[in-house]
Amino acid sequence: MRTLMIIGVLMSCVACATPSTPKSAHGEPSLYQRIGGEAVLKTVVNETLDEVSQDPRTKRSFEGVKMSTLKQSLTNFLCLKTGGECEYEGETMKKSHADSHITTAEFEILVDVLRQRLDANGVGTKEKNQLLRILAPMKSDVVTN
Repeated sequence: MRTLMIIGVLMSCVACATPSTPKSAHGEPSLYQRIGGEAVLKTVVNETLDEVSQDPRTKRSFEGVKMSTLKQSLTNFLCLKTGGECEYEGETMKKSHADSHITTAEFEILVDVLRQRLDANGVGTKEKNQLLRILAPMKSDVVTN
């Protein structure tokens, strides 16, 4: 299934438990908490995917994709990656994007939209940059040309 080019998080549905209050190794609030938890992640994901799935430069990657499933999967994935109490059972980024032919340009568009949506939803610069650093290494598994 091709999609979620930039972030590379097209996965199968993931069960996500409601986090109690996850803390970092140093006892500080997790990135998940500092971002605003599931509510903010869900909004950011929905807005990002709504925009890139309609953008003429990126929409081909979302053709035939069940957006509600993708949105939930990405929300759960980001929950897990930011320290929320979620389980991830989806495919690897490399496997889920193997036949997508995502370009660097498409990847960069999605990242730009993600940045804008994080800003628009009140996510701080430190948290935004921390999230982007977590996601950046996935580019090599998502971009194929």
